[in-house]
Amino acid sequence: MGARKILSLGWVTATLFIAGSLALGSFLADYSFISQTVSEIGQEGSPLKLTWQLFSLLVGLLLILFSLGIISFARRNKWSVVPGLFVLFAGLSEFGIALFPSPHPLHKVFGLSMTIGYFSPLVFFLHWKNKLGTYFKWYSLFAFILIVLGIFLNLSPMFAPDLYPLEYYGLVQRFLLFTFYLYLALVAVNTIKSLSLRREGLKATSKAG
Repeated sequence: MGARKILSLGWVTATLFIAGSLALGSFLADYSFISQTVSEIGQEGSPLKLTWQLFSLLVGLLLILFSLGIISFARRNKWSVVPGLFVLFAGLSEFGIALFPSPHPLHKVFGLSMTIGYFSPLVFFLHWKNKLGTYFKWYSLFAFILIVLGIFLNLSPMFAPDLYPLEYYGLVQRFLLFTFYLYLALVAVNTIKSLSLRREGLKATSKAG
C-alpha cells in the first residue's frame, strides 16, 4: 500500500466510525443516541452484537494501519514516531473493546485504555510542533482540550453523578469519540498534504539539477 493510501485511512476511519455508528444505532428499535452509548449497540443480547463486533474490529484494524502509516511517514522525514505509537494504542484498544462486548469486565478495561490514544493530539502538538504548519499545531492543542473535556464528562458520573442529566450521556460519549476521530481525519489530510509538497519539491529539485 502506498504512503498516500495508508495515510488516507485516517479520514476513511473517521468517516466509517461516525457514519457506521449512527447507521447501526438507527437499526435498533428504541435505541437513543442521546442517552445510550455506542457500546450498547453491540452489547450482549443485542441483535447487532456480531455486526458491531465486526465493525469495531474493522475500525481497530484501520486505526492500526493508519498508525503504521504515520510511523513510516515520521521515519521518512526523521520526525518523532511517538504520535504514531499513541494512535497504534488506540487501535489495539478498539480491538479489545470489540472482542469483549459490554457488560464484560474487560470491555471497561479496554475502554479506559483508549484514554492513552486520546492523548495523541497532545503528543502531536509536543513532538511535531510546527512541522505540519502553525494551524495544525494549534488545532492539535484545541482538539486535546476538547478531548480532556470529553474525558472529564465521560468519567464524571463516577464521582459527580449530578453534574449533568445522565439521559444525555450518549451525546457526551459521542462528543469525545467524534472529536477524536475527526482529529485523526485532520492528521490524515495534513500528512498527505505534506507528502505531496515534499514530492513536488523533489521533482522541482530534480528538474533544476
